[in-house]
Amino acid sequence: MANQVDTSRLLGVDTISGIVDRAWTDTARAAAQYGPTLLLALALVALYSLVFWIISRVLHGAVKRVVPPDARSVTHRILRVVLRLTLLMLVLISVTALFPPLARYGPAIFRVYALLLLLYVGWNLLEHLLHRQTLRWGLDGSLELLMKNVVRVVWAMSGIYLVFEQFNVNLLPILGGLGVLGLAVGFAAQDILANLISGVTLLLDRPFRIGDWIRVKDQEGQVSGLTLRTTRIRTRDNEFVSIPNKDVAGAVVVNLTAGGPLRLNVLIGVEYKERVEDVRRILLDVMTAHPRTEKEPAPLLLVRELSASSVDVIMRFWVSEANIASYPVISMQIREAAKEALQAGGMSLPFPHLQVHIDGAKGLEAFLPAALEPSVRPQRDEH
Repeated sequence: MANQVDTSRLLGVDTISGIVDRAWTDTARAAAQYGPTLLLALALVALYSLVFWIISRVLHGAVKRVVPPDARSVTHRILRVVLRLTLLMLVLISVTALFPPLARYGPAIFRVYALLLLLYVGWNLLEHLLHRQTLRWGLDGSLELLMKNVVRVVWAMSGIYLVFEQFNVNLLPILGGLGVLGLAVGFAAQDILANLISGVTLLLDRPFRIGDWIRVKDQEGQVSGLTLRTTRIRTRDNEFVSIPNKDVAGAVVVNLTAGGPLRLNVLIGVEYKERVEDVRRILLDVMTAHPRTEKEPAPLLLVRELSASSVDVIMRFWVSEANIASYPVISMQIREAAKEALQAGGMSLPFPHLQVHIDGAKGLEAFLPAALEPSVRPQRDEH
């Protein structure tokens, strides 16, 4: 009929059906052409995997019998990497040889294999050399980490460039384009870049080392790690805190362990009626008797202030570097022992109190009649 509408053409069903048919035909033709070759490639991969699994078991067993225990982990790791690279190289060369368009990449794959082995051996030698030099120069773990990271990045970039060169791919134009892209990314990641720069500054300035106890703003703990982005500390509650490097670099960092023994000051108040010499004798015995205080330098007791209701004295003593981790507990124990010793010696500890004098308070006549008598001045202590 003249007015009949072809809905198949209108909805595009014919077009989609034609595309599917052509795709199915091309797939069937490719499967018929390359199917047996793909099956042969899969069979070769399975065969190589089986052979290398057997060889790996044999070699790892030989390592356990021949290599000393202290060198087994390194030997196993090197052997594992070499075997995997060799397996990958043989699989790639064998599979590409089966497909004529890919056969020309066989020599390049072998060169890449040799190059990767050379890079791996070279990196292990460089890492060993860097470790020996850091020990020789007396550098701490943070600077060793910085040197290894820098060398690792340079080494990896060089390796990637050489690998692409084997396939006649020039990366210099790509790197130029990435430079412009990196500039745009840099503006969007200013905080990350600031932390990176601050991390390098901390590693070079070295206000602390791995294992030091530090105080940064309201955080105090032992430095457990220093990366290029964060400073990681472990608090006394065994909480791990990561602080951005830019915050650490811009803050006042108190290093509690850099100078060796740490001096502590414990404040305590005594009443005015007590003699300072008697207080000094008792509290010096308290500080000396504690098992984790240093005897040299000797503890001291000094009067700090004459406050409104007490004489404030400072117990000053030292703790060793090994006891810095628990110095808050030592201070609490000293304070508790001082209280008990003063009370055992017949001394009273002061406490804040307030005296209120009421003279002629007419408004309180109904509640306190005696307040209107001039001769009576009641007083009240508020504790």
